[in-house]
Parts: sequence; structure tokens; C-alpha cells
Amino acid sequence: PAGTSGALSPAIQARLVSPIFSGMPAHLDPLGAFGGFLSGLPFQSTGLELRDGLLAVSAPDGLHVMVTAGLRGSAFDPAVQARSLAAVDAAAARMARPGRQLLRTGVMFYAADARLAAEREMNLISLLSTLGIVGLFALTFRSARHLALGLLCVAAGLVSAVAFCLLVFGKLYLLTLVVGCTVMGVAVDYAFLYFAHHLGAGQAWEPGPALRRILPALFLGLSTSLLGYAALLAAPFPGLRQIAVFSMVALAGSFLTVLLVLPSRLAAPMAPRPALEAALARILRRVQGWSAHPRTPLAVAAALLILGAGVAFSRVDDDVRGLILPSQALRRDEARIQELLKISTAGAFFLVEGEGEGQVLAREEALRARLPIPGVAGLMAVSAFVPSPARQEAALARNRELRPALAKGMLDAGFRPEAAASAQEDLATGPLTVEAYLATPFSIPLRPFWLGRTSRGFASVVLPTGAPESAALARACAGLPGVTLVDKASSVTGLLAHYRRVATWALAGAVLLVGLLLGAWYGAATSLRLLAPALLGMLAALAAGAVLGYPVTLFTVMALILSLGLGVDYTVFLRERDAAGTSALLGVALASGSTLISFGLLALSHTPSLRAFGVTLAVAVLVATLTSFLAIGERA
Repeated sequence: PAGTSGALSPAIQARLVSPIFSGMPAHLDPLGAFGGFLSGLPFQSTGLELRDGLLAVSAPDGLHVMVTAGLRGSAFDPAVQARSLAAVDAAAARMARPGRQLLRTGVMFYAADARLAAEREMNLISLLSTLGIVGLFALTFRSARHLALGLLCVAAGLVSAVAFCLLVFGKLYLLTLVVGCTVMGVAVDYAFLYFAHHLGAGQAWEPGPALRRILPALFLGLSTSLLGYAALLAAPFPGLRQIAVFSMVALAGSFLTVLLVLPSRLAAPMAPRPALEAALARILRRVQGWSAHPRTPLAVAAALLILGAGVAFSRVDDDVRGLILPSQALRRDEARIQELLKISTAGAFFLVEGEGEGQVLAREEALRARLPIPGVAGLMAVSAFVPSPARQEAALARNRELRPALAKGMLDAGFRPEAAASAQEDLATGPLTVEAYLATPFSIPLRPFWLGRTSRGFASVVLPTGAPESAALARACAGLPGVTLVDKASSVTGLLAHYRRVATWALAGAVLLVGLLLGAWYGAATSLRLLAPALLGMLAALAAGAVLGYPVTLFTVMALILSLGLGVDYTVFLRERDAAGTSALLGVALASGSTLISFGLLALSHTPSLRAFGVTLAVAVLVATLTSFLAIGERA
């Protein structure tokens, strides 16, 4: 029988002569059970070993010590990031020696890196946008007064937007600030149009009547832009809604500044610029000639076919991992850490909840029993180190049944009587608790996985390693009470896909609303002519994205929504031009140039989503501007 000393003696003898250390002296583990337990632990394959109370890994390039730390606050809190980075940098400075290196990874490092990169880009884009707009003012108007008033219009809009968003939302997202900096190129459009009429009027300048003449164009342009931004409010995404509100308030503030401030500050006429006026007149005549040419419709049709073919090659990609690009240093450190620990994770984990500690451990064990599936290399789970109370009691009960046979077998094998008695005493101990395990240095890597007491009982995290598919993990935990798969990348990707679809419908709605607004103002035929440049710009942007390898994402659709309002603005400004038409032409050229400078600078961003946003909007605005010149025709 299995419980006799004769049956146990061979196992005890094998344990004594085995050259492999089981992790415990023979008199405390005469059957070598502890060695079998250790071989099944998730850290067995990592090479981690305990040295002087620290977990370490030996590698060809030296010894690597693993140090983990928890945060007192959110990893996304800038204050927490600043304190944590300062502490890590101070520790790195103290340990700095030739041949030593510090590898770091974790959510906080990635979040801090993204925040600092966004701040750097925001400062750079703001500076370059300001310099570009200042350059346009200097080259065109050669007047410090016009420059100061133009910057006043922009500043009034931005300050109003910041104050309003802080009042409504209580905070500003970094993405709002980055995109908001580009609104400068749009907010200055109304001032550019007024300044262009000031320059073109010469000695006949009258501030009040001039404003009244262009007010319909300004108002209609503002309305179409607001409709474009308002479409973003339909997306259930706080960041998008804040960007929409910020941009709408900024444009409204700039518009009101033009109406209320500029006429009183520009009472005197400007010195004429005959050469500029003549050049603009020549351009306008040539554009009107192209617009009336019989082959122009054929050229437009051919362009539509080419753009349509390009759009056909565009692809949709909502994967959140494609929207960001972490720093190369962090990615290199993470890859090296995973190589040393022989662990890679899929970014998904299981949340296990229960009424008590024992129930959580039992549910972990039930989950682990289901997870020998393709792609799962191992599991990081507290229950691998601390079995559930039921499992421990069952094991103790079996061993207690063996107590007499084990004592005789140990004596027969030559153990001293006190050693055999000590083994018997160990069988009387209670089960191992999570609290006792977490107090040992062995538990350092597993401590973040035990969430402990929560508002709903107790909870823990089980982390699968390797590269399993999210669908396979979902099937593995299906039907297990208290077990939830948390796959942040997949869930955010699905959310972005939903937002993209919502934004696409919002874009279609915005096109319809703008078309109805133009139709009510100008009539159906003219409204289609005025809307066409913006639509061509969208097609060109999608085709350019396909050629450049940019997928269609939520940010692409956002850019198309904004380009709709901008493209219609330019055709409306040109439609409402004066008899000569050169002032409107100059105003549109300057407005388009400032927009291209502001949004085009996003192409310098290291964030793929912002870069694609900038390229999409720049191409759409450029094409819409060029085709708007063809769409204006002769002034009715």
C-alpha cells in the first residue's frame, strides 16, 4: 500500500542520494516534495535567484539585480512623475560606476516620456507657428501695428479658450494644448481678411463700411468652421470634445476681437502697394480664365478619378499601439529586461475577485487549470506560490495519513529520531497565508499582483506571459465566476474604432449641414460649387495618406472634419469679394498660408497620430485652397 514505510523508503533513499538540491534540507523535506513545488513556479524559467535578500539574474555581461517600486498616486499625474523620476535619477547617480547601467520600464516611465515629448512639441510648434505668422505679416503688410493687432486677435481667442475650458472641464489635456496651438493659424484668418481689404482700399479706406462689406463672409466662414468643430462634440471622447470646445471658443474670441477692436484701431488708410495689387490682379484674371476654360471640367473629372483610385488603396487601422511611438531608449530597456527575465507579456491580464482571500486563490487555481493554451508561455499568479486553503488542507491531510509510515521510513533510512520527530511537527502547522508570503523577500515580484481588500471583497491579478491571442484568453476565462479579462490595448482599439465610425457619421452630417447653410444663403447650384473644393481636398488628403502609408484613423477623420470648415471658408471669402477681387484673394492666400504653417508643423511631431493629423489637414487645405480659386468664377 502507498502509505506503508516500505513504499516510502525508496523515495526517501532517492532523495538522500539525489545530487539536486530541492531547496530545503533532507530532514525537513525527506520526500523531495518542495523541489517539485519549486519546479512548477513561474520564476523557475526566469533565472531569478535570491542573493542577499535581492532578486538577481546572472547573465554573460554580469549580474543584474531586480528592483521594483510602487507609486503613491497615479502614474499619469505629472507631480507623481516628477517626484518619481527625481528619486530614480538620484539613485542612478549614487550607483553610477564604470560598467554599471540602469534599465528601467513601467507605465510611469512611458507616461512621463509621452508628456515631456508633448510639451516639447507644443513649445516648438507654438514658436514656429508664431514665427511663421509674424513672417507673413512682415512680408505682406510691413506694419508693426497690423502685426500687433493680428497677434491680439489670436491671443484673445486662445486666452478665451483656455479660460472657458478650465471653467467647464476643470483641466486641459496635453492633446488639447498641442492641437490648440495650431488653431492660431485659423484664428488669424478673420484678421487677415480685414487687413487685406485695408491694404487694397488705399486712400478710399473707411473702417466701418469695409467691415460691413466683409461681415457676411466673416460670419458665414465662422459658421462653417464652427459646424466643422461642432461635429467633434458628437464623439463620446472627452479629449475630442475638449478640443472642439477649445477651438470653437478660440475662433469666436478672435472673430469678436476683429469686430470690436480692429475698426477703431485702423482708421487711417495704408500706403498703396501697386506692385502687389498688379500681381494679384494678374493671378485673379488667370484663375478666372482657367475656371471658364472648356477643358477645366474634364481636368477636374480626371483628378477625381485619380484621387478615387488613391482613396481605394487607403486602409483603416484603429490599433491604439500605432498612435504612439515610445522613446527608443525605453523600448530598448524593456526589451533587455524581458530578455533577462525570459518573460514577455501580451498586455492583457485577468482580474480575479472573491469574497475572501481563499476564494480568490481558488478562483486563480481554476483559471490556471484552463490556461495551457497556445501562446501562453507561463503565468504570474500568487496562487502559484500560495495554494488555496482548500488545496493546502487536502495536501496536509494526505501527508498526515503518511505520518507513521514517514517516521518509520526516515528511521530506516538512518535519520536521527529528533529529525523524524521534527518532520512530524511540521505536519501540524497551519496553512500558508498570503500575508505571510508577502512578508518574505521571495514575494517582491508578486506583490503588485495581490490587490488585497477592495470595496467588493478581495482581488488579485493573473498575468499570462508569451504572445496569446486575446480571443483565446477570453475563451479560457469564460464562465469562471469572479474572473475578468482586462485587455486594455484591445478595448481601447475597439473604442477608437467606435469613435472613428461616430466621427465619420459626424463628418457626413457636417457636410450636409454646411451644404444646407450654403444652399439657404446662395441657392443649391452655387452651394455645390462652393462645397466642391473642400470635398476635393478631403479626397486628396485620403489619397495622399494612402500613398504615404498613413492609415485612416480617428485622427484622420478629425482632420477631415476641420478641413471641411476651412475649405468652405476660402470659397466663401472669394465669393464675397469686392469688385476688384484682389483683397479677398490676398486674404485667402494669407489665411491658407497661416493654416498650412500651423497644422503642417504637426508633421514634425514624433507622435504618429498627430503627424498623420497634420499631414491630412495640410493636404486637404492646400488642395481646397487651389481649387477654390477655380470654383469662384466671375463675380455675380
